Amino acid sequence: MQPANIQQTHTDISVARLSSYRTMFHGANDHELYGIYCWNEALSATLFRLISITEVVMRNRFHTALSLHLHSHRSVGRNDSNDWYNHISLSAKSSDKIRAETHFYHKKSNSWRPKKRQPSANDVVSRMTFGFWPKLLDISGIAWGQLLPQIVPGHRYKDAKYWSVIKHQDAFYARMDLVNRIRNRIAHFEPVWKQGDLYEERRERPGSPKPIIEFHAPASPTEVILRLKLIHDRITELLKWLSPDRYNDYMSSYVERHFNWICSAEGLDAYKQLQPGVNMPMARFKRELNSLLARQAMVTVSRKNRPVGTYYPMLR
Repeated sequence: MQPANIQQTHTDISVARLSSYRTMFHGANDHELYGIYCWNEALSATLFRLISITEVVMRNRFHTALSLHLHSHRSVGRNDSNDWYNHISLSAKSSDKIRAETHFYHKKSNSWRPKKRQPSANDVVSRMTFGFWPKLLDISGIAWGQLLPQIVPGHRYKDAKYWSVIKHQDAFYARMDLVNRIRNRIAHFEPVWKQGDLYEERRERPGSPKPIIEFHAPASPTEVILRLKLIHDRITELLKWLSPDRYNDYMSSYVERHFNWICSAEGLDAYKQLQPGVNMPMARFKRELNSLLARQAMVTVSRKNRPVGTYYPMLR
């Protein structure tokens, strides 16, 4: 949206918040900085949609695999959905998260008591945060080598021998942790383009060398775009591991095409000029197609004042 008062808009957003934009996108004037701020919001929205799809699949994979595991070993509840979280050694923090859903705090007795109407296992797991799931890999006494092939059926390695190796579990943990950190950055309204050094997908453990830096922090708008594309690729790969079908659905979706348009030099420039897209009727779109191709513009096409599709240019 076009700001009516650009100085007040900067004040409302926070001059301090925009200072990092001014440093990275050196030379941009006040209107262009606001456009880049809107660009970041659009990027965050598309990435968050992808992360949300991935998160739902991830928790359901863990939930089903652990339910089946506990049912077969201890005959706990339904085989595909039960309270496995009450029968394994969760960390104190994870236990507190579960208890907050299954119990209430009784002030007079200064104790936690079970809710009279217990939520279903599906309800409990649906309320766990993204970070709850990677931490499960730290729990001992669970045959992760056998369970992980069920959790990531789309991974190129499908045998228990591979997944029994700690460094392979750590790589999976690191991938989930990367997505969780991006999710938290977006949820806290931090600039998603602002990334630090990217380390190899490995966990730091006592007695082992520290993970090495694969990519240093982006130092230019071009590097920012490349890093965001890399992050997007790693999230989509995680989704593919978890569910090849959901991955295929996403890759053929409007959201994926929209991300590719926004996360490009052309998309950045369009937002920078406060012209992220053009709306026009079908007849005009046909007449002006050649000029739109030259302008590399994204166009929402309408018929009888109703959107019927979006045209994305072939990016260089």
